[in-house]
Amino acid sequence: MDSAHVTWHGKSPVRTNSHLAVLGALWSLAVASGCAPTPLHAQVVPVSFGRYALDSWRAQDGVRLAYTSNLVLTRDGYLWLSCESGVTRFDGARFKVFDGAVAPALRGRPRLQTVPLLEDGDGKLIIGTDLGLLAYANGTIRPAELNATFQIDQVNAATVDAKKTVWAVTRSGRVFSIPHRGKLHEVAGTILSYSGSSLSVDPTGDVWIAAGQNAVYRVHNDSLTKVDFPTGARVDDPNRAYAAADSSVWFGTPTAVIQWRHGRVTRFDLPKQDALGAVSTIAAAPDGALWIGTHGAGLYRFMDGRFTNFSTRDGLSDDRVIDILPDASGNIWVATRDGLNRFRPVPFDVVTSRTGLPTALPGGMRRDASGVTWLAPPTGGLFAGTVDAGNAAFRQVEAVRNYDRVTALAAGANGGIIAGRLLGSVSRFRDRAGPAQSLIDRLPPVTDIHEDADGVLWIGTWRGLFRLSAPGARDSLTARDGLPDDFIHRIHRDAGGTLWVATQTGIARAIGPRETRFATQAMPENGATRATVLFEAPRGTVWLGSAEGLTRVSGGKPAHLTVSHGLPDNWIGAAEQDADGNLWLGQLAGLTRVRVPELAAIADGRASALTTVTTYAVLDGLPGGDPGAWPHPWSFTTPQGALWFAMGHGIAMVTPNRVVQGTRAPAMHIEELMIDGAGVPLTQPIDVTPRSRRVEIRYTGADLTNGPRVRFRYQLVGFDTTWTDVGTQRVASFTSLAPGHYKFRVAGRAANGGWGVEEASVAFLVSAPVYRRPWFLAAVTALVALLLWTAHLGRLATQGAAVREERSRLAREIHDSLLQGFSGIALELHAASARLALPAAQQQRLDHVLSLIDRTLVQAREVVWDIRQPGETGTEFVAGCEAAGHRIFGDTDTTFRVDVTGQPSRLTPRVQRECLRIVEEALMNIRKHAASPDALVEVQFRWSEVAVAIRDSGAGFDSGDAARQSGHWGLLGMRERASRIGASLILQTAPGAGTVVMLVVPTRRRLLRKFFGG
Repeated sequence: MDSAHVTWHGKSPVRTNSHLAVLGALWSLAVASGCAPTPLHAQVVPVSFGRYALDSWRAQDGVRLAYTSNLVLTRDGYLWLSCESGVTRFDGARFKVFDGAVAPALRGRPRLQTVPLLEDGDGKLIIGTDLGLLAYANGTIRPAELNATFQIDQVNAATVDAKKTVWAVTRSGRVFSIPHRGKLHEVAGTILSYSGSSLSVDPTGDVWIAAGQNAVYRVHNDSLTKVDFPTGARVDDPNRAYAAADSSVWFGTPTAVIQWRHGRVTRFDLPKQDALGAVSTIAAAPDGALWIGTHGAGLYRFMDGRFTNFSTRDGLSDDRVIDILPDASGNIWVATRDGLNRFRPVPFDVVTSRTGLPTALPGGMRRDASGVTWLAPPTGGLFAGTVDAGNAAFRQVEAVRNYDRVTALAAGANGGIIAGRLLGSVSRFRDRAGPAQSLIDRLPPVTDIHEDADGVLWIGTWRGLFRLSAPGARDSLTARDGLPDDFIHRIHRDAGGTLWVATQTGIARAIGPRETRFATQAMPENGATRATVLFEAPRGTVWLGSAEGLTRVSGGKPAHLTVSHGLPDNWIGAAEQDADGNLWLGQLAGLTRVRVPELAAIADGRASALTTVTTYAVLDGLPGGDPGAWPHPWSFTTPQGALWFAMGHGIAMVTPNRVVQGTRAPAMHIEELMIDGAGVPLTQPIDVTPRSRRVEIRYTGADLTNGPRVRFRYQLVGFDTTWTDVGTQRVASFTSLAPGHYKFRVAGRAANGGWGVEEASVAFLVSAPVYRRPWFLAAVTALVALLLWTAHLGRLATQGAAVREERSRLAREIHDSLLQGFSGIALELHAASARLALPAAQQQRLDHVLSLIDRTLVQAREVVWDIRQPGETGTEFVAGCEAAGHRIFGDTDTTFRVDVTGQPSRLTPRVQRECLRIVEEALMNIRKHAASPDALVEVQFRWSEVAVAIRDSGAGFDSGDAARQSGHWGLLGMRERASRIGASLILQTAPGAGTVVMLVVPTRRRLLRKFFGG
């Protein structure tokens, strides 16, 4: 703290008014931290009453909590209530109102009175209104399905018994029940004198109804009867009934509470109050205490025949109590006409100025050997007295002196207390009644004191360390004697007998027989030096607490621990170890409990962070305010093991074996999912459109004890790979999520607990834009493919036109040059043959040459024709077959025909040419070798192929012999031609059975293979 930086200037403390002013200013710096306010999460600063802390809410975030009533706790961890704003839900941190804006059943009814009544066996919240009953489930409020006659008869009170049967009483005095998942049943009889609204079910299942006007009714075996009290019982005007777990039934009257137990009536009169004290509500806490609300006298806690009153003077929001509800965590919820209140059990006994402390700021605190507690408030003076669980009694033993305040306390070796002051005097008090014995004065301001068992007194000051071994014998020890500097902060003698002295810049241990020399102790790099406390934990290990953290001085290698190692705060002003090995640290924010073995593990380098850290703050019931560095010390441990800490505004007593760590995990809920600021129902599949920019998820962890301190972590499955710790944040926002399926998971942890197993989750789909959806991508792919195919066909057409042009040019060149030349040669030879008279043998040979030339010219013209006409269809192929047959069989007796089936398809020039050559070869073989009277060519145009069959009924032959005779009948040439165009050639023949040559030519498959590059 800043006070640790104050240094002493000058040679001696001269007592002048100006120097007194300087000392006063420095003292103000030293204690200023004790007056600094601490921010709180509750609506009003909690007020501590023994083991209870009172929190109050009157309004929060626009929710007005006036006229709070009808408290209902549901199994999902929420607290429901009725208030001026309407039906309201509380998760321990935030209030949410269910009105027409979020509940369609309430729209258009701004003045409709709504009160939560109970939670039924199925988890539905039943809400009473002046127009009938409503039911809340799964985030929606709908009209409850009941007998129509009850829609106009307002339900005033309702409850649920152990069998989940709902019991209710109406404004007109009718009583009805609804068995779990059964039908409504009205109990025979009417409460004629009914004027209240209270009923309760006892452990046997009987229903008790307080009806006022000296009337109590009981429902037993489905029969409604009036209860007859013994004569003289004075059960006057009972308007509240409460059945306790011990089979007692309590009734509230204007002046008393009355207990009915096994037919015996006991009356307990309420304490007399100036205000109207009639009982308005009754409830029993888990510890057996009876809590009683009144119409104007506040609240009573009744235990062991004793009434304790709480009113607006104690922090209650209003003295007109309407409802009381204990919860499973021990909290007592109190609804008043002006707000909601919570009596929260705290794990400490708290003593404040209300319960006996002589001042609101305890300051320094020390206990002497006789059990007397001594207080040195920062405002001055010295007090001695006793402190027990929740109460204190002190007397002033030293008056407040201007500027000369007690700054240090130490227990005397032989009893009593030793006090050091700002102006340098040190006194001994043998007991709280006797006078002070002056030990020394005219010292610099005293910062710490320690007395050894042999009576040697060590006094730390702003200008060195003083050793008093006998009256008048003193040693002044400074930096010249080995101390790091002259500004002494703390003195401590460890269990081994070593004296440790912490100064402004370091720490040293005393050496030598008289301990008047010091050896500086090595400190870790960047370690703290300005000590606020020195202590041992465990025996033999000395620690230094400061504003910069915790430093191990001895018992291992020097080490420095801070918030980075898991401490909740760096400032440490007090430390006490309990019998279980826990170290309790007094810090600015409250108390912290850590395990000593964990501290040692971190200091040794065997661990990186604390794993079991428990913090207690103002919200846990500690008195508010932060203590200062002086007066000192402000903690001690009693022989019984109780730990006492002086806080800023009171004293807290910790009994370690009584402290129960609140580790119950919060109940997790997804409260709302919003897309671009608009809420969507959580009960339906959630689809986030492509145009949506932001997804916001509001979640909570219902914890009615420490709601504001619940921590959260979440993971968006589909986006996050790990959990994200977001502290106390209760909203997650995501922008520009990629299309896909997502699941939001959230978990919580209580203030001093671990991460709970329970999670809340919500799944949603972020739809892809049209241009990223599968069908659109498929359509675009098909369109692109079509365009590419069209472009490819266009390119083929262009290339084909160029090829055809080149073919035409070649055909013209061949026709105009080569063919014309051959034709001229043929004409000259024909002319020579006509003029020359050649012998018969030579003439025959010349005629043969001329015939060969004519055939060659014909074939050459056909080739030229093929070059000029590359795109012929199947029709030209059929015509070519017919022409070839007539040419080959024209001068024979063989009959020839061509049969065609199917739709003729286009053949490429190369395929058509090769097919015609195969047909011509087969027909030529028929003429030469088959001696067949007929020849038939069958052409079948199929979807993916063309089948050509050449048949004859001639002599046939042995195909095996033909295969062994290379080149026989041109079969090899036909097969080679078929292979070149990817066709198959099949030969079927036998001697005397004719011959069939089958040619199968693929068409579309070739086109596909050509297109895809095959």
